[in-house]
Amino acid sequence: MNKKVLFLLFGLLWLTVSCDLANNIIPSQEAESTPESSAVETAVIPNNPVPETTPDIAIPTAAVTQTQPTLRIWLPPEIALSSEEGAAILNSQLAAYRTNHPDIEIIVEQKSISGQSGILNYLRTGRTVAPTILPDLIAIPIDQLGPALSEELIYPIDGLIETSLLEDLYPAALELVLKDSQLSGYPFVLTGLPHLAYNSETVTETIPTSWEPFINLPNTLVFPANGLPGGTLGLQLYLAAGGTLVNEVEQVTLQFEPLVIALQQLELAENSGFILGQSSNYSSLEESWQQFQAGTADFAITNSEQYLRLRDAEGIFLVTAVPGLQQPLTPLVSGWAWAMSTADPAQRELAAELLASLIASDQLGEWSFASNFLPARKEAFTFWPEDDPYVIFAKEQLTLAGAMPTSNSNIMTALNNAVFDVVTQAKTPQAAAQDALAALQP
Repeated sequence: MNKKVLFLLFGLLWLTVSCDLANNIIPSQEAESTPESSAVETAVIPNNPVPETTPDIAIPTAAVTQTQPTLRIWLPPEIALSSEEGAAILNSQLAAYRTNHPDIEIIVEQKSISGQSGILNYLRTGRTVAPTILPDLIAIPIDQLGPALSEELIYPIDGLIETSLLEDLYPAALELVLKDSQLSGYPFVLTGLPHLAYNSETVTETIPTSWEPFINLPNTLVFPANGLPGGTLGLQLYLAAGGTLVNEVEQVTLQFEPLVIALQQLELAENSGFILGQSSNYSSLEESWQQFQAGTADFAITNSEQYLRLRDAEGIFLVTAVPGLQQPLTPLVSGWAWAMSTADPAQRELAAELLASLIASDQLGEWSFASNFLPARKEAFTFWPEDDPYVIFAKEQLTLAGAMPTSNSNIMTALNNAVFDVVTQAKTPQAAAQDALAALQP
């Protein structure tokens, strides 16, 4: 009797354990065979607009797992293809980073900087249509940082950049990227550094540093008086005369007296015959450089990118700062910056690591020299030729340079028109200044 009872109890215990095991296995099998939801990535063809309608997404029969982190970078052709040698160096640097980080997939795409297929426009439309294919790191002109930050298309990079990398920037470079005390991006090159080029065979006298003695030299100056470089020269003279670009209520404006003083300098140069008559026909530095190169003028307004690309191998075309009212004009610069376009903490860490590699002094120095861009970091010049007189000049000018104070097209158009009207003697400095102020009235 006791043996029968024991045998019965053992049988009941075996059935109970079997049922518990079955209950633990079946749910996990069902979970593997019938996933509730999943997502797939769609590829983007570079420079083609993202569709404005949400594409149909097929739900796979098996769950998709991310096996490798992906880092997406968007570059404009101006940076990716800055020069043949520069493109090769950038590709080599990215390839080396891939080799050293085999666990990260790096996708680099080219996008333009403006228009329907521009980087910012893609970011605006893509974040609601196809957020998974948007970039983590982008290179954009510095004057686009403010609008992009206000629209939350990019995010501040405070805390992601080592202090030493910020301290090594030229003052104007750091000023350009600080927006409301936030670091909107990291500037890697500075552009548009204005200066004079002159023919050392025809300019034999010492070049004065102030305007009136300068325009009394027995030489001629050519510059695009009908374009943005002419307006920039007018802006430099205006700021040197004490002008500001906003009034007491922070409205964009110009001041009459400083603008008249600035325009009077151009009137004096025109009346003395110092400004080449054809200057009013040119709207670009390329056009005026041709006249300078042909020997039609002895001086030309140029900038860093143009001079690095076109200077003569014989070293006849030298450089100097643009004379100002009492001392050389403060050069105004803009540039390009790297910016973070992801808010995801993990992706930001990945992007910051790659960014640190690209802005390392040796990497940036090598690429910027090959690409004819002035680096925004002082240490990057270590990798430029030490015996090049232009390198010495550029480093001095960047130390003195100011950040371009405006990208407002209305101000620059008003200044362009005022300079053109005075150089063509269509208006007096007073009349041209009055019209410029009127054009900015709300």
